[in-house]
Amino acid sequence: MAGCGGGKRPAVQDLSGRENLSLFKLQAIRGTRDGDRLQALATFSDSSSILTVEMRFAIGSPTRLESGRWRWSRNNQLNEGTVAARSVTFLGGQDGPPSIGGTYDLVGGDSAALYRITIPVSELKR
Repeated sequence: MAGCGGGKRPAVQDLSGRENLSLFKLQAIRGTRDGDRLQALATFSDSSSILTVEMRFAIGSPTRLESGRWRWSRNNQLNEGTVAARSVTFLGGQDGPPSIGGTYDLVGGDSAALYRITIPVSELKR
């Protein structure tokens, strides 16, 4: 299959299969840890629009997504909703910055998952 990329999942997928979002890449992820809470902000872009995903994690065993919101302004329309975790990867960072990754569904107003984002385990920049 052309452009398969060796089994690497695209950063952003349209779960309806209507759109090819393969041009979207994770532009930046940053965040701060405060005790057992981690606030993270990820941005994805294809250079014409920007998808912003804010997530709040409860750090523990396992670390879990506590809440999340996403906003995506494209084609003169603003889409937004909540975030649901499919998998979360958290790497400590007791003596360094924490790292977060995983797969998350972006849920629309009708509680249906519209998009799926995949974040490789990334060190959080402040």
